[in-house]
Amino acid sequence: MGVTVTVLYFGEAQDKAGIREEEIVAEDTSSLRNILIAKYPALARVPFRLALNRSLLKEESPLSKGDIIAVLPPFQGG
Repeated sequence: MGVTVTVLYFGEAQDKAGIREEEIVAEDTSSLRNILIAKYPALARVPFRLALNRSLLKEESPLSKGDIIAVLPPFQGG
């Protein structure tokens, strides 16, 4: 059984999802990633990373109720 987390979309990920924020129920970041791609197939073409409570993830992680997940596409800087 999953937990409810807040998902924030940024940049191209926001464009593909068509929203800025929503709540989703998931067990871990791996299942969350699958849910996001199933819900927004255009995200599959965006090489996004996830941040959990403002920490960029290097590997999949379990989720806790109230966590905040940021969906971060590649950023161009200069």
